[in-house]
Amino acid sequence: MPPIMTGLSGNEIYCLGLKGFSPGELVVGNSVHSLGFLGGIGAGLKGMLGGEVAQVTDIIREGRLQSHGRIMQEAKDFGAHGVTGVTSELRPMQGNVEFLSVGSCIHGSDGPAPARAFSSSSNGQELFSLIDAGYVPKQFVIGNVAYSVGVAGGLFGALKSLGRGEIKEFSDVFNATRHLALRRICAEARAAGANAVIGIETRIMPFRGVHEMLMM
Repeated sequence: MPPIMTGLSGNEIYCLGLKGFSPGELVVGNSVHSLGFLGGIGAGLKGMLGGEVAQVTDIIREGRLQSHGRIMQEAKDFGAHGVTGVTSELRPMQGNVEFLSVGSCIHGSDGPAPARAFSSSSNGQELFSLIDAGYVPKQFVIGNVAYSVGVAGGLFGALKSLGRGEIKEFSDVFNATRHLALRRICAEARAAGANAVIGIETRIMPFRGVHEMLMM
């Protein structure tokens, strides 16, 4: 039997074993994208005004979904019941951007693998606790917004930051984008047939002159 390469720790393997799962292979999926000439111009014009840069949101979402879909295809090829510890990263690469997803397969002892394996960002110990509490993992989901504060907002905010107190222009941008990302992650969860989204993480990531608000 060939050795198994996994991102699971010993504690995670032990915990998952208590729920009838055994460790499987590390799976990796990526997708390299470019905004393109027209996309870059459009994003630049929108960035001047501020608010969501929808075409950049769409490009980032597409890249993240493609890389995730590829780890799930690998998991299916391995006959996995699920993929745990899923990550979704964004890395600059020679003027383009690489979307990278990584996770660890797990195999169940209760018969053949399902037609569609589950995916989760939970680690092995978290997954043990969730299953023990009666939850059934379904799908790793994201909600994202690419946004710009705009030139006017940036200048005004920078001037106000010379003093003390709240910079309301920035507060409003972050508040609006977080709520929009939250609505999108909830919509994706509902589409997957889920009734809860567990362990939500929020990140703000720079991307080609704008920022991405990411919930996963």
